[in-house]
Amino acid sequence: MGLTVVLLAAGYATRLYPLTTDRPKALLPLQGSQVILDGVIQTLPEVPGVRTTVLVTNARFADQFHAWQQARKAPIVIMDDGTTTVETRLGAIRDLELARAQGQPGDDLLVLGTDNLFAWSLADFVSRAQRHAPHATVGLWPASSKASATQFGVVTREASGRITAFVEKSPQPPSREVALCVYYFPAAMHGKISAFLAGGGNPDAPGYFIKWLVEQDAVYGEMMPGAWYDIGALDSYQTVQREWPRHARH
Repeated sequence: MGLTVVLLAAGYATRLYPLTTDRPKALLPLQGSQVILDGVIQTLPEVPGVRTTVLVTNARFADQFHAWQQARKAPIVIMDDGTTTVETRLGAIRDLELARAQGQPGDDLLVLGTDNLFAWSLADFVSRAQRHAPHATVGLWPASSKASATQFGVVTREASGRITAFVEKSPQPPSREVALCVYYFPAAMHGKISAFLAGGGNPDAPGYFIKWLVEQDAVYGEMMPGAWYDIGALDSYQTVQREWPRHARH
């Protein structure tokens, strides 16, 4: 079975203004000539079975992503979702549905947020996730404390790894297991995406879909080793600029 990779990059990153007023977050400098997107996909070539990689952006930044793709000669399809403002954005789940239509109908999906940087192997995550097919798998990361997990979606799990609850940004999170924007969606459950949207589900952030999916079906979590950075605001961006060089592949 083939695999379509979806890179979600259609947000407007208002919390990073003015850095992202005229540049997408994923194309902010990381180190040397690298940008954040280069770090996100650094282990993607190691993933077996990838047939198509689609990056979904908005009309405002599409030209910049095309320029990046041409400079890197990256085998990535750039998809413009047609929006130009924060107010008209489609949301991550509608963008995911657009990208899914560009892949092969029977492909599994590996979905990556382009504001997550992580130091582990995507091939390892895919291998683990495929054991849970036909059910979805979410990448997880261990926060240092429950206090530090309050800014993220967190999960609780059974011993089998099945997620029993997903809680978004709770002041009293039930665990330290942070859910990342790293997902594996086997082809057999793709209808759940359209069902979520058709039922009026909030398309803005993937966490809304994952919470709904956990209540509808089996979803598994895989704890991934090593560093992870969520680039949401200026302080986290400055941190990753300082620390990422020791994690980057050369």
